[in-house]
Amino acid sequence: MGSLYITMEEFMFGRSSGKIDLPSVPATLARIIQITNSPDATAEQVAGVVMLDQSLATKVLRIANSAIYGRRIKAETISDAVVTLGFSAVRNLAASASVIDALFPRQMFPGFLWQEMWIHSVTAAVSSEVIYSRMCRGGGGEVAFVAGLLHDVGKLILARALPERFRQVVEACRDYNFTMSQAERNLLSTDHAKVGGELAEQWSFPEKLRDGITFHHNPGEAYGNEDLARAVNAANLLAKRMSRNYIVGVSVEISLKDVADAAGLMVGDMDFIVNQVRERMRQCSEILAWSNTMPGAAHLAA
Repeated sequence: MGSLYITMEEFMFGRSSGKIDLPSVPATLARIIQITNSPDATAEQVAGVVMLDQSLATKVLRIANSAIYGRRIKAETISDAVVTLGFSAVRNLAASASVIDALFPRQMFPGFLWQEMWIHSVTAAVSSEVIYSRMCRGGGGEVAFVAGLLHDVGKLILARALPERFRQVVEACRDYNFTMSQAERNLLSTDHAKVGGELAEQWSFPEKLRDGITFHHNPGEAYGNEDLARAVNAANLLAKRMSRNYIVGVSVEISLKDVADAAGLMVGDMDFIVNQVRERMRQCSEILAWSNTMPGAAHLAA
């Protein structure tokens, strides 16, 4: 495997010269954030920006007409879709799509199943929404969904920026039974939660969403946003229980009590939550299908 440790200087400057920078916020997302932060924003303004990005426009229209929203009258225009989804949902959808389009790794790592990680992320998104709504008795589910969807975005950044070191992280998880965070901290002097939080800050994600990503393993540190971070933490556990592990040869035993304890809920709440997650997953075919258009999807499906 080679050296199991990397200094912070090596992490910042990579295998050769030149600092590893986080990717810049895509122009479409930057403009959507700017417009939706204005109290005078209109659906037509948001739609005008979305329509300039064919991939995003297609996603927005499909999601608006999906079973998730249960719209009886089909949204035929992007403006209709924006009205159906709402500004916040469009902004979060644009953020999620931008992350996938910009960061999805273009190389394979033996023993790491990217499409299974995407299924895990979508399961975590749905679980986060359901758990957070249960914790808070309704409301806030949308930001919880996106926080769950993007909670592992730091893994994408690390895989692209330091592919050889990321391969060693995967090997350390398999060979030494490390968690991803443990292996990352040993090898990279950082972890995916911190790196994901840095991207969220650079891309001007709302503070609550940033904290949900940054502190999904340490929710007690998300001062002011502990409930969301706890929901994402619990959702991550539930998603690991409900979906295949994306690292071949690694198994994790997680009980429903573990999930309930992480969320501060009763074990008796879990039957309802699991049933809700399963039902919502059946409605998420459009989001799950994003993996088919990701860079490298052809070889990932092999």
